[in-house]
Amino acid sequence: MSSVLDRLAHDLTTAARSPLPPPVLDAARRTLFNVLATTVGAAEQPATEIVVGALAPFAESAGAGLACSVPGRVERLAPLDAALAVGVAAHLDDYDDTHLRTVIHPGAVELATLVALQHDIGDRAAEDVLAAVAWGVEAQLRLGNAVSPEHYDAGWHITGTCGPVGAAVTGALLAGLSAEELTTALRLAVAGAVGNREGFGSMTKPFHPGVAPVHGLRAVELAQRGISVDDTLDGPDGFSARLADGVLRAEEVLSDLGHRWEILDNAFKPYPCGIVTHPAIEAAEALHSAEDELAAEVDEIVLTCHPLVPELTGNLAPTDGLQARFSTAHGVAAGLLTGRVDLAAYADDFVGSEAAVRLRSRVRLVPDEGCARDEAHLAVRRGTTWTKSHVEHARGSLARPLTEPELLRKAEGLVEPILPGGARLLDELLRSTTDRWWADVLSGVTPDRPPRVTTPALRVPEPSPDRRLAEWLVSDPVGADPRLSEVMAARWPTIVRAEDPRVTAMALARDLDGVLPPAWVAAMAGAAAVAEDRRRAVRAASTGSSFAVLLGELLDIDSGLLCQVASGTAAAAAAGVGAGAMLDLLGLTATQVTGIRPRSGDGPTDLLQDCADGVTAALLAGAGFTGPARPLTGRRGLVTLLGVRAPDPGTVIDTQRARQFHDVASAGVL
Repeated sequence: MSSVLDRLAHDLTTAARSPLPPPVLDAARRTLFNVLATTVGAAEQPATEIVVGALAPFAESAGAGLACSVPGRVERLAPLDAALAVGVAAHLDDYDDTHLRTVIHPGAVELATLVALQHDIGDRAAEDVLAAVAWGVEAQLRLGNAVSPEHYDAGWHITGTCGPVGAAVTGALLAGLSAEELTTALRLAVAGAVGNREGFGSMTKPFHPGVAPVHGLRAVELAQRGISVDDTLDGPDGFSARLADGVLRAEEVLSDLGHRWEILDNAFKPYPCGIVTHPAIEAAEALHSAEDELAAEVDEIVLTCHPLVPELTGNLAPTDGLQARFSTAHGVAAGLLTGRVDLAAYADDFVGSEAAVRLRSRVRLVPDEGCARDEAHLAVRRGTTWTKSHVEHARGSLARPLTEPELLRKAEGLVEPILPGGARLLDELLRSTTDRWWADVLSGVTPDRPPRVTTPALRVPEPSPDRRLAEWLVSDPVGADPRLSEVMAARWPTIVRAEDPRVTAMALARDLDGVLPPAWVAAMAGAAAVAEDRRRAVRAASTGSSFAVLLGELLDIDSGLLCQVASGTAAAAAAGVGAGAMLDLLGLTATQVTGIRPRSGDGPTDLLQDCADGVTAALLAGAGFTGPARPLTGRRGLVTLLGVRAPDPGTVIDTQRARQFHDVASAGVL
């Protein structure tokens, strides 16, 4: 068994007793300043509105006086819902801080953690909170270093997979956990890894740093209860084996802890898009000419760049702002057209404009191993005349980091439209040492008016095997399972319906645990929490349980690791969503499946949480939260990442349904 997490917990709790160097505390402060600005700047975006709007009605479930404020919003949410909303908003525009070596965005997870804990830490000293943030960032980045580049290259979103560890460390330090308790929290947080890269270009990407702190904070809570859990970092079913091709460089996690600081290499973006795009954008801005009608005159654009550029941002034809953030071609077009790439360059209308579309079509990406990540060579041809621009080190890189005035100007551009004067006030509050430091900081980013939410672009459904699967799932494909009918009939009269359907789902799951296999329990809980009619609940639960069991067959993993899929699918089916929302639901649940399971004998905790999380995903998908077109079969989708084997009708619970599913899979749905 690996001792990396044990040693990290011991060394970290020891090192955390000493004051941090001033540059490290300042780096933590700058991280919070930047990410608070990106969160407020995205407060009126559709994705943020969907999360807040869907979950705000359940704020009272947190208990009297425990609902949390969300930067840039007037609504209050239950603590973990607030963490989800903040993580989404902080990362939504891809404008948050980035560790260049791993491309982890650590600030979103840390801010979300502090927002969820606001009632517990409102009177803590600024230095205590900043130190906890610094250690949380450090834990994320060190774990990322230990599995990079193999982990990210395999297709996992490293911000979501390493994020729970950072949240757990920050939460544990603020709660005063012992080294033994921190070990447990770290093991649970590692098992809470979330996110694959198929979700890039949709709302599902920022969903990852929204879910990550939820998993990390739950890990801290469970550790405080005294549960025991086996190691989740190493071993055949651990993080390293499943998500990083067996790679785990222990020295990257443990060496020089408290002396070598990765947080000092955390960078701040000048552009709201994938960081590998930045050198090309800066080069394009340098070639902007206000006198030229560039869209009509440019005949050819050649970008020589690092090979990661086409790998991560090679989309030549984005259809909206979220997709455009992963299109270097769009960044180049925007730079040439505007001379200053900011949030307006990623507005849906600009992305779809005739000029932007034409210029993107002229871009050719030429990967070159000799070109550094923060370097770009851009050549633009108009007729027979070429103009060229070379960026040796992009602005915002470690060689050319944003200065304090530049960071303040960035924050002003994000915060001022929501909170006039708010950027400078936020800067002052973060530098202060008031008795209620964190409470004062949050009060400075709380508006006194409802948001002005923008309308999202209309999406055109993309034909895909996953879309056909979603259509199949909403067609009531399996009918009512007799055993589920029997159990549901017995439980239906006794179900106590809470205002929050997730509470209802957890209560039913607790009642049914051990009565049925976990995936069936989850499906019943999800369906019953949403459906008003028992027959609809049974049919939806039959669909959800069958799908989870048979998807487990395809992935060759225990269906108990797919309880969130079962609960979410059943809840969505019970709510009567269309195929588009069901596809988005598949994206939100599939992105949280890794195959890692913490081994513990302490009861159905994971099952209850999975049931609630599945219902959350169904609520968001039903409200319009978007996922990728191919969450299962895409290049970085779940089935592609975890492997496929044909389902065997003789080895699953119900052979008739297995054969039906097999027929659908064989026809190209999966």
